[in-house]
Formats: sequence, structure tokens, C-alpha cells
Amino acid sequence: MKKTKVVFSVVLAMILVVSTLAPAFASGKKCDCGTAPIVQVRGIGETLYDGEGNEVFSTENIVNGILPAIPQLTYYLATGDTDVLVDGLKKAVKDIFAPVSYDNNLNRDTVVTVKDYTSDPVETYVDMSEEHSGSEYTLAQAVYNELGEGHSYLFIYDWTANPFDIAADLNQFIEEVKEKSGHDKVSICAESMGGCMTNTYLALYGYDDVENLVMANSAFNGLEMLGQLFIGNPEIDGEALAGLIVQSIYGSAEYASLIPYIPVFEQLALFANDLFEKAGDRIYEEVLIPVFGYLPSFWCFIPEYHFEEAIEKMLPNAGPELLNFVNEYYEKVASKTSDRVKEMVESEDVNYFCVSNYNKFIAPVTKTARWNSDGVIETYNTSGFATVADMGTTLGADYVQAVDMGRNMISPDNIVDASTCQAPMQTWFTKNWGHIAYNLNDGTCDFYLWLLTAKEQYTIDSNPQYPQFMYYNCEIPALMPYTCGSGDVSGDGRVTAYDATLILKAAAGMICFPSENLKEADVNCDGVITVTDARIVLKKVAEVI
Repeated sequence: MKKTKVVFSVVLAMILVVSTLAPAFASGKKCDCGTAPIVQVRGIGETLYDGEGNEVFSTENIVNGILPAIPQLTYYLATGDTDVLVDGLKKAVKDIFAPVSYDNNLNRDTVVTVKDYTSDPVETYVDMSEEHSGSEYTLAQAVYNELGEGHSYLFIYDWTANPFDIAADLNQFIEEVKEKSGHDKVSICAESMGGCMTNTYLALYGYDDVENLVMANSAFNGLEMLGQLFIGNPEIDGEALAGLIVQSIYGSAEYASLIPYIPVFEQLALFANDLFEKAGDRIYEEVLIPVFGYLPSFWCFIPEYHFEEAIEKMLPNAGPELLNFVNEYYEKVASKTSDRVKEMVESEDVNYFCVSNYNKFIAPVTKTARWNSDGVIETYNTSGFATVADMGTTLGADYVQAVDMGRNMISPDNIVDASTCQAPMQTWFTKNWGHIAYNLNDGTCDFYLWLLTAKEQYTIDSNPQYPQFMYYNCEIPALMPYTCGSGDVSGDGRVTAYDATLILKAAAGMICFPSENLKEADVNCDGVITVTDARIVLKKVAEVI
């Protein structure tokens, strides 16, 4: 009996040991599927919570927080008293950002977290049986649908925090994903602000753990709009404001469609600019500097060529810790971004890709309001410094490609010259496609999946389906190669007035074209069928052009 007890005890001990080690063995199991798990590094806007799980910041907070300043705005309109209005704005903005704000030396009292932070696959906490549309979760679902369980991950973070801390969290996240998935590397899709954080991660930890990197409408080179605000150049552009409003309502904004709205928005612009003229110093000193200048994450949005001037404008009273952080970020991250991109393109250890969209108005709050964008970030920055014409203009009939690469790198609409990009052969452009606007059924997710599952360093010549210049056809909708239609929508081999009539009917919503006919109807290559296309066809018929 005694011997039996001893044997039983030994067996029990072995069971306990094995049960303890089993998870380790399981987690260390290698996956032989041949496709690295995909990590999406999300952008700004995640709802934030305090250490006890109470919501402290969301996009709704901004709208609700501004409402109390309406009486002060009304008073200003009636009396012209800027002090009352600035007092109201100061209180409103500080109340909104109080839970996530830092002081002038990089300190804050509140513990800020994200609710659903996890390094588990997305399907463990998001219902993948439901169709997601228009957000990061849409691409996550597409990854899940294509690659199966254990391949789709979302890195969610406190977007107000120090980028160095976020990069450390991302590094830990990637290590956990590698362990859980059984892969040696991950592929990263860096979206919007996520490009800043990914860029910081690359600067601190390198790319040894990264198989494919896609900068997706990313702010990895900064955001000119915020850069201009940080160097003291606020300015409301009435015409650009009209464009943004029309674009928000209808999805696009041709210049001709803006004309009826411009006078109204010009008046609004005059009002706003008058306020900055009279009270600009107070707005900066009491609102913009203490709220946004002291927010460490916002310094990742400052283009490297603006840092010196931005520090002078926004940090006259900054403490040593904040100044040290900003200078360190510039030295380690911002100033070396272009060199880092070149190094990755030439490396055999990682495949680098960049996706940039254009033909959208951006928030018109600075002197660069007419810069072409994806609606949120300027194309110049998301593309790694392509030469891009302002909204409503082209590069000009006499424009010559800036860098001779032995091939044409100018878009069919003469708006984008890709030859000046950091990685011109690895940068794709899409006209009319908005900021992080994924859809499961229009080809956009398919394009990203092609890049994120690459087995080699693709170029703009690797796949005829995805040439360097594409456009988003809003009417199908579909992501398509950027080629101009001939106008022969009838398919009879000729361009006639009858074709123009059909295009007019399609523009009015009276008829719908099959996809091939629709492609031929887009004569001006803008991705939509309008009266302009019919007008061009009529001119062709009349041999005017």
C-alpha cells in the first residue's frame, strides 16, 4: 500500500509537470502554412478609458464638449468680443482633453488604457460571421476569410501616449503574436497614425521580425496640416471648405460643383481668419500649446522639415523631459525616415510597400488647405514625397518628370509625379479612394492581401491588375487600373453623339452600364461618370479635341 501511494504521488507529480509545460509546448508549435500572420497597426481615434475602465475620451466627447461654447460664440458674433469666445473655447477644449492631457514636462495623472487590448487573433473577440465595412475591421475580416484562424491581429493602443512607449508595446505585441501563431515573422499593415508608431518601432527595434510592411495611407512622414499649425500658420480657406463639405456629402467634389457654395464658405472663412488675427496669440498660448503642443503623440505628425520651427513656436515653456523627447524623436525617427525606407527596399529581409490615395480635399485649416490628399492626410506625405498638383489643378502641360527613371511615372491625369517618392517602384496611387476605406467586395482588400502576403519585393510592374496608378470607380464600386475610356460606350467601334447621349443618361442615373461600358464612359479618368465625360465626347465628335 505504501509503495502504491509513492507510485501514485510520482505519477501525480508528473501529470502536474506535464500539464504545466503543455501550454508552453503548444504555444511554441511552429506553423508550416507559409504565410506570416498579419498585424494591423491602427490609427487615431480609439476610445480611451481610465485605469478603472471608465470612458475618458471618444470622438463623441469632442462634439459634446464643444456645445457649451455655443453661447460664447453667439456673444462674439453679436459683440465682436474675442476674449469671451476664447475663454469659452479654452474651457471646452481643456475639459475635452483633460483626462488624457500632459503637463509641460511629459507628465499626466490619469492612467489611460484601451478597452480591448489583446494580442489574440481578431476572431477571438470580433464576430467574423458578420460583414464589416469601411474600417480596419473590414481588412481584418478579409485576412481571416482568406488565411483562416490565427492570422489576423489588431494592435490597439493609447494614441495619446509617448510614441516610444507605444513602440515598446508594439514590439511586445509582435513577440506575443509570433509565439501564439508559431511564426518567426509578421506582416504589418500600418494605417494612418499607425504608420507613425510603426516607423518609431522600426527605428528602435529594426525589421528583423517583419516579413512584409505596407504603409497604408500612413502618416509616417508626418501630416502637413498639423505641421503648419505647429509653426503658426492657421488659415481657413473658404473654397477648400466648400470642397470638403461637398465631398463629404457626395463622395467627390469636382471644381465646377463647388462654385454655387463658395461665396457662403468664403464668408465663414473671413470670420474665422478675423478671429485668428485678433486673438491668435491667446488661442495658441492658452489652448493649442498646452493641449496639443504637450501631447507627445502629436509630435509624430510633424514633418521632419518643420521640427525646428515647431519647437520654437509650441514649446517656449516646455520642461527638459518634453524637450528631450521631441529632440530624441526627431533624431532617431523623423530625420531618418527616408534613409530607413531606402534601406528596407534594398534589404532581402523585408518587403516594403506604400499605398497613397489622392483627389480628396483635406480639412482647410492652414495655408496648405488645397494640397491633394486622401481626405485626411496629404498625398505628398503618404506617398513619401511624390510631386502632386493642388486640388483642381494639374502639373501643367509643359511639366517634365522630375527624376528620369527611364519610364513614365506621371499619372494619366497629370496630377501625380511618382518619380520623387522615397520608393518610387514600390509606391501605388489610387484616385478617388478615401482614407482607410476598405470594402470586402470592391477589390480593395484583395489589393492589400496581395501586398501583405508577398513572397518577394514586388514592384509596380509585378501585377498588371495593380499598376502604379489606379482609380476607385465609385459607381461600380471597384478598384481598377487607371486607364481613360475612349467614349465608345455603345461598343460599335466609333465615338459618336449617340455615345455622348448614353453617357448623359448614365450621369443622370437613367441607365446603368455594364462594367466594360462603364470603363469606356470615364473619358476624363476621374473614376466617376459625369456630364463632363459627355461634353468631352461631344468635343471629340466635333473634332475640337
